[in-house]
Amino acid sequence: MAKDQLKEQSLLPLSIAALGVVFGDIGTSPLYALRAALLGLPVNAVNILGILSLIVWSLILVISIKYLSLVLSTDNDGEGGVLALLALLKRSTKANGNSIKLFFIIGIFGAGFMLGDGMLTPAISVLSAVEGLSLVSTQFTHWAVPLACTILLLLFLFQSRGTEKIGFTFGPVMLVWFTVIGGLGLVEILKQPFVLRAINPYYAIHFMMVAGWKGYALLGGVFLVVTGGEALYADLGHFGKWPIRFSWFSCALPALLLNYAGQAAYIYTHPASASENPFYMLAPSWFLIPFVILATIATVIASQAVITATFSLAKQAVLLGLYPHLPIIQTSKTRHGQIYIPQMNIILGLGSLLFVLMFKSSDALTHAYGIAVNIVMLLVTLMIVYAAHNVWKWHWIKVISVFSIFLLIDLAFFGANAEKIVTGGWIPILFAMLCAFVMYTWNQGMAYLRKTYYMKKESVSAILERLHGKNLQQLTDTTAVFITDAYDDSGGSFLQFLKLSHAIPEHILMVSYSVSNIPYVTSADRFEVKCLGQRVTHVILHYGFMDFIAIPQALGECVQQKLLPFKFAVDKATYFVEIPNILPTPIESTLRFPWQEKLFAFLMRNYSANLDIAFYQLPYNRTIAIGTYYAI
Repeated sequence: MAKDQLKEQSLLPLSIAALGVVFGDIGTSPLYALRAALLGLPVNAVNILGILSLIVWSLILVISIKYLSLVLSTDNDGEGGVLALLALLKRSTKANGNSIKLFFIIGIFGAGFMLGDGMLTPAISVLSAVEGLSLVSTQFTHWAVPLACTILLLLFLFQSRGTEKIGFTFGPVMLVWFTVIGGLGLVEILKQPFVLRAINPYYAIHFMMVAGWKGYALLGGVFLVVTGGEALYADLGHFGKWPIRFSWFSCALPALLLNYAGQAAYIYTHPASASENPFYMLAPSWFLIPFVILATIATVIASQAVITATFSLAKQAVLLGLYPHLPIIQTSKTRHGQIYIPQMNIILGLGSLLFVLMFKSSDALTHAYGIAVNIVMLLVTLMIVYAAHNVWKWHWIKVISVFSIFLLIDLAFFGANAEKIVTGGWIPILFAMLCAFVMYTWNQGMAYLRKTYYMKKESVSAILERLHGKNLQQLTDTTAVFITDAYDDSGGSFLQFLKLSHAIPEHILMVSYSVSNIPYVTSADRFEVKCLGQRVTHVILHYGFMDFIAIPQALGECVQQKLLPFKFAVDKATYFVEIPNILPTPIESTLRFPWQEKLFAFLMRNYSANLDIAFYQLPYNRTIAIGTYYAI
């Protein structure tokens, strides 16, 4: 959502809406986080207060101070997330080439880890919710996995319909959720008020000194309480920093602190619950079934928020030239953030289902969950350290004094989470590496094509001059729109069209687009029109990395504003797209690694006309694809 749209809405509605989207992930962490953090520990005052103090101060230091105060201030014209941050560094700093390449690598790996988290979060959230049915009756124990798979399957099938109709209910439902879990926790705190001592960081330090390496290993469980932090940053553009901050400090944070403290109090009174499900045990027996239903709804909302954020991240990767064009379907006429990407939805859905079927319980999933988000947090911290010095112009002494504590916390969590790599964490890491290699290969391959072929092609003006006087059939009352690469002055498939048809349209429109390192471009700055000849016009469409690209719609606006030297009916024009085919050659590797040529050729081979037509929102019945070949 653009800044001007945010300003039109008041703080309270945006804050309530933020509860449903921004804090869905972190708000459902109490379902499994404390149980994972206490895993295998004897139930005594030292351990209870120590773990609870670590949780309290993780929420305060990592979420309240680092993310809410510092990270949210590092926005790219109101947008957040690892790729938005990468774009900010590229446009706001005078970094040398090596620095830009380094942060490019960091950015694409961070994006890969966020995509992996988009599969894990729905799996662990929904599975942990339905496991509460086992407390109603042990007969439901074996139904947890099938029920979780059914809910996830329906959730991902529903994505194609969009979330506009149910989106307005997310905030109020999560407000009820936070109120209920906070109230249940408060009841147990009143029974064992000694747990309030955990606000003193002494108990966290004392626990770490007493427990030693075992206590350090349990930080991997403590980290689960802050796993929603990076999603919080990625959703910045939907609501703005102040509504997010208000909803956190007024509702989400108090409710989470009360619930974690209440669970700790209940475990101290009922030690056996530490290995069972202390979260659901806070509820009285008459409220257990409604509580399980509420928890399931809350986890579905949290999953939806993560899926939507993943779609937005994939869209950013496509528009920033890091990934091949994917069909991006706008599911809402009023909210640009409501999009649907079919291919990404299939990957996320299959990944979530496989995680549930492989691990079969939320306890087992905690051994894989967290490491990917931890790495993203560490990478974002490094990028913001660089931004603080080069964008905010902080002195290095100030940078080190402010960020050293957060960097140490990230590294401490990373060390504790490292053991999760062998117990399942390798899966999201492998997926992240695969995504990063694909993005790197695509970016480098397209850069090579532009440098070697597109920028060395014959220009449209030269082609027309060379063909002047030749016997070409004149097509009257026709307008041909050639979609080209921004670096291709030849009109892409224009020359191939002339060779095949031996005819020239009355009006020729070359259309290319460029994506800036800002989220949105205003309508006034959208169009750049150049006359290349008597009948040829070049239109460059400027977009931001969060804009929605629809070429016929943009050309309609261009005609309405009378920016073109001729009039034409957009709905009657013929559109041409170029489909490049890559031929890898064994002679010499033009990319960094020999296998990259084959990977790039595979990606380009699957970069079909259908994808381009859907991506540009072109009419299928009036679009022609012309193939070209390039050897690399």
